[in-house]
Amino acid sequence: MICLSCNDRLSREEVQARVVAGEAVPECRLCGGILKPATVSFGQAMPERETALAFEHAERSDVFLVIGSSLVVHPAAYLPVRAVDAGAKLIIVNLEPTPYDRLATVVLLGKAGETMSALLEAIE
Repeated sequence: MICLSCNDRLSREEVQARVVAGEAVPECRLCGGILKPATVSFGQAMPERETALAFEHAERSDVFLVIGSSLVVHPAAYLPVRAVDAGAKLIIVNLEPTPYDRLATVVLLGKAGETMSALLEAIE
């Protein structure tokens, strides 16, 4: 969990324990700010450090696997492009075509869970 005001971080377990103990809406203990899961919500900016690291890893990858993404929300949607530009093979598993299917070495159309289960079974 993260505080939207001061960026303090707490474990989900700690916040959940506070709710179980009777706090209806736990606030940040440092500043009283709003706590939310430490995930990126739609419309929220991607964290700069983590985004830079993701692009570095994409550029160093041999294979870049996209599972269950429409690849239309940027900047994350540009990660497979950077990987391919750096020489990686791109595999896309998605229910529908994506804007980057043309760059992919392999495109598997289907439900992510079912497709990945079948792929793992075939590999084993």
